[in-house]
Amino acid sequence: MSLHSVDNEGSLRVSLRESRMVLERLMQVTRVEPGLVPTLRDCALYSAALGLSGYPALLGHLETLRGAQPGALRLLGEDDAAAVVDGGGQHAWVVAPVLVDLCVDRHRRGLPAVAVVRNVADCDELAIVAALAEAHGLSAAVAATGHDGAPALRVTVEARPADARTTLDAIRADGIPVPASLWWRLFHLANEALAPDSYASRRHAGAIMVTADGRVVGRQDEDDTDLSLLRGDASAA
Repeated sequence: MSLHSVDNEGSLRVSLRESRMVLERLMQVTRVEPGLVPTLRDCALYSAALGLSGYPALLGHLETLRGAQPGALRLLGEDDAAAVVDGGGQHAWVVAPVLVDLCVDRHRRGLPAVAVVRNVADCDELAIVAALAEAHGLSAAVAATGHDGAPALRVTVEARPADARTTLDAIRADGIPVPASLWWRLFHLANEALAPDSYASRRHAGAIMVTADGRVVGRQDEDDTDLSLLRGDASAA
């Protein structure tokens, strides 16, 4: 596994690749809607990287996301000041990407890049907008506000320095700290998404020799890679 170092307190620094792999598998185990998995995986990743609830609260978030209904979100209105959204009681990881998209669109149209949202579950997690906006070369922030006399949250997007390090850059360079005991519990749970080891699965694992009882005994050749194009005239081929 591509893990980073283990510190003296038993905390792992988990790489971007390993984080995404485990998060995606856990969403499959939890039966999160498949079409939502790539986006929600990165929302969970950013929650951990930004020091929000992250890995310790992950399984609870996934249980909520099992019943996610993005269609419950409603754009209540939009004017020169802001877009107003009803989150439909959905988890912040479902709502945040929509708010960022609205703000980015307004920014590109020369309008104040502001969205006001209410009725969001786990609303503290909306802070992941800071990382989501970086993919567009922008920065984002969340603040408490009000709308029509009810509590709401205000997401604002603005330009950021082109050479500023992104959250994704930080994960690539430093990994994400996770208590070792928690990481391995999540890792083994995530493995439930994999097909069980069997004779059939081993026969489909590659160019290997497998006995009738599923025992791997070796290969007939050393490599199944065709290197003929490298040895010959590639242009002629």
